[in-house]
Amino acid sequence: MRKHLRLVALLIPMVLVASNSYAAVKAGSACSKVGSKSVSGGKSYTCVKSGKKLVWDKGVLVPVAKPKASASASPSAAPVKVSFTPWASSFATEDMTLAALTNTSAYLGVVKPSNAYTYTVDPAITDSDRAWITKMLDYTNGAFSDVLQGRVKVYLGTTHEWSATVMRAAGDWVGDPRGTYPCSDGTRDAYCAGENIALMIYSDIYKANSNYRWDVGRRSTPAHELFHTVQFALGGRNLGPDDPAHIPRWLMEGSANYFGFYIVEKLGFDSYGNGRGNQVSLNRAYKTVVPLVQYDNFTSDPYGIGQAATEYLIASIGFENFLNIWRYTKSEGTFAKGFAKAAGIELSDFYAKFEAARGSMKIGSL
Repeated sequence: MRKHLRLVALLIPMVLVASNSYAAVKAGSACSKVGSKSVSGGKSYTCVKSGKKLVWDKGVLVPVAKPKASASASPSAAPVKVSFTPWASSFATEDMTLAALTNTSAYLGVVKPSNAYTYTVDPAITDSDRAWITKMLDYTNGAFSDVLQGRVKVYLGTTHEWSATVMRAAGDWVGDPRGTYPCSDGTRDAYCAGENIALMIYSDIYKANSNYRWDVGRRSTPAHELFHTVQFALGGRNLGPDDPAHIPRWLMEGSANYFGFYIVEKLGFDSYGNGRGNQVSLNRAYKTVVPLVQYDNFTSDPYGIGQAATEYLIASIGFENFLNIWRYTKSEGTFAKGFAKAAGIELSDFYAKFEAARGSMKIGSL
């Protein structure tokens, strides 16, 4: 996947029910979105309003489906059990990704797509491309209606000259304000996001005689970039690497990668597995094993390894607690404290657990 330039500080840079359990979900404990669901300890909990507070209800038992008899199946064949133990070091990769995707869908619930955002589109974009990109944007915006409604401006174009012209006219920009073009130097396709702006310039797709095609990475970009605005909405602008509240690139980019491919599959444009394969298990950047903690810049390719770490986190603590990493980093004033409050373990412990488990994620092992 292409590199991104992000606005940091001022301008620095299918669904199956898995049996998952994480201790943070208890009846009566706080939750943040009415109607969201979470599976824990064999029960499915729903976030409800109690007085002025949002809390998890008493939960209901999750029925265990009994496998149907098959004429071709051996009488002694045991049913396949899909499961993932939080913070495990040895597991099937597919179990981890399924647990993450299932937890994400359980939290989001039934999504009502929303076009409550400002949309500026290059006339050169074809109707068919505008249709599928808009579908992704509407779905993502609706999935996070509690934090995104009406706050985001989306620019969709085919050339850097177009984006520079329309964004300057609107008083908007992403990246170096002294730069010729937003996002990049104008020599490649550009995708980026600021606190309230998502910009996608598909220059390579639309240039004359282009050999580029709509691969799964480019398909995922609308949801990827809009998820960055979710991060900013929850945690504020990401501060520089010397600030204790700085959130590392592996988490910022990896989570956007994860969510982009999640939406790609959710809307039927491609499969999550294809996206993960390109970014994680088939990515040559990870042939040399480097600890996750060091992936805090764009040159290190934080996208794929951050996506695997995101899956591991969501599979272990659920999607709501995952989003709380941004919320609590903002409220606690440091990433380490915010992470520990959201995840239930210290950041250093998480890094150790990830390195022990990365072989099971098909991303190499120390």
